[in-house]
Amino acid sequence: MRFHILGGDVRQRHLTQYIAEKGFEVTSSYLGEENIPDWEADVLILPLPVSRDGDWLNTPLSKKRIPLEEIKDRYPSGQIFGGMLPRGFRGTDYFAAEEVTVANVVPTVEGALALAIANTSFTLAGEPVLVLGAGRIGQLLTLRLIALGAKVTVAARRAQSLALCRTYGAEGRYYEDLPLSRFRLIFNTVPNTVLDEERLKRLPGGALLMELASAPGGFDPTLAVSLGLGVLNAQGLPGKYAPETAAKIIGDYILKEMDPIE
Repeated sequence: MRFHILGGDVRQRHLTQYIAEKGFEVTSSYLGEENIPDWEADVLILPLPVSRDGDWLNTPLSKKRIPLEEIKDRYPSGQIFGGMLPRGFRGTDYFAAEEVTVANVVPTVEGALALAIANTSFTLAGEPVLVLGAGRIGQLLTLRLIALGAKVTVAARRAQSLALCRTYGAEGRYYEDLPLSRFRLIFNTVPNTVLDEERLKRLPGGALLMELASAPGGFDPTLAVSLGLGVLNAQGLPGKYAPETAAKIIGDYILKEMDPIE
């Protein structure tokens, strides 16, 4: 069984090493070196995301570029894995796998906390902090913030979610009942608008909003900046703050899901 890793960021470098350590033959290209793609490999692994524009492979570490259509033409058979595969692109989307999503919660939360600490002038201990959403990321983020001494308020739509967060020691509120003027630090984990213009205007000037959710996100970043608020795009944190761990998560899934050796 031969693997080839094509394009991507530092995660793919770690992934190359991880798969090799599992005893497989693995090569890579478009990761900053001049290697020629192995179009005869049994398994082709593409990055996360596969493409940022729908036309070209995501190759941030390489000066070379390769169109997605060429990959389709040059690799008509064999197994393909990729993250956020474009519509109509053959392959298995590892980013859509539930086990990958769950495993990425910890590096996402750790990355969010690192960003918050690096971009604020105050300690989290004793600071009122707002977490929008009470899903997996919102819940773990709440626990970590409380452990650091923050005064956490969680906003959600469901009474069950708020009740759970209250058991952690957080204050639970519905979106319609938020004392927004209280918060200088807000983490959003909801991929739908929860902070419209009226709510953004109620935040204190200079408040920092961190977007953890996928597009379209929980607020309009351009509008937020125009209102004097700080905005951090914190999407894709596992690959930025824990690329080795992120690679292992992806690698474990691929090795489990790949076609058996004949």
